[in-house]
Amino acid sequence: MSKEMLKNLIELVPEKDIDTLYSVIVKFIPEAIPDSEELEAIEAGRKDRAENGTIPHEAINWD
Repeated sequence: MSKEMLKNLIELVPEKDIDTLYSVIVKFIPEAIPDSEELEAIEAGRKDRAENGTIPHEAINWD
């Protein structure tokens, strides 16, 4: 089966089932593996949050 055939089949799916089809198709797309810089940034963010906590939205002066 070609990608073009698959695209044509998708056109036949009723609108009410599109979300279900989307959920199934997304499972076949490989997730991106974070590189070392991204992992370092994630770790730095977790460390900062553990040390400094967070600020509730109500405490921020948005003006």
